[in-house]
Amino acid sequence: MKTALYLRVSTKKQDLSSMRNSLLNWAQQNKHNYILYEDFAISGMKDNRAGINKLMSDARKGLFEQVGVIELSRIGRSIGFITSTVKELADLGIPLILTNNNMKLDYNTLEGSATINALAMAADIEYRLIVDRNARGRQAMKESGVKVGRKHKEVSEQAMVALKDKGFSLRQIAKELGVSAATVMRRFKSGHISNVSINADKDNKIEEI
Repeated sequence: MKTALYLRVSTKKQDLSSMRNSLLNWAQQNKHNYILYEDFAISGMKDNRAGINKLMSDARKGLFEQVGVIELSRIGRSIGFITSTVKELADLGIPLILTNNNMKLDYNTLEGSATINALAMAADIEYRLIVDRNARGRQAMKESGVKVGRKHKEVSEQAMVALKDKGFSLRQIAKELGVSAATVMRRFKSGHISNVSINADKDNKIEEI
């Protein structure tokens, strides 16, 4: 079966290759001929993306029979965009497959529509939670006197402590500060936290959205 495979990551720090390999393995195992569409370093809240635009254009031309994605949030992070995109595909007779569990989402059935809407809402809520968590993390770092920018900055003990006081787990602190969890755990367990290095990107993007 001719299948469109779509993948997206929102930041340049993220590796598209593992997602691509997962989709390609699924297509090959199921003996699908495929066309690959990608959007790299583009937020799912942006509706105008080259990869998804090309996919929808080719869908209208009838160039494939189904679309495979790892999870619905790769299509987007907006409830409205996800549902309108999946509905248009359904109207074209093109089902959406979640390749992680081989689930076919059929917008034309009551069960399928309910599932799609629930997953779209979950993707939207997750986006909002990530935005809120990132904002709180940056605020905690700001309050502790830590500046985040392009270059490596020294993160003091106060930054770790500030995040911990905000209720962050050790692993969350590591993720916020861009260091390994083992480093943070070792510093806290030792009873004295030495300075560690952080490399944050230009837009202060901490988590993938």
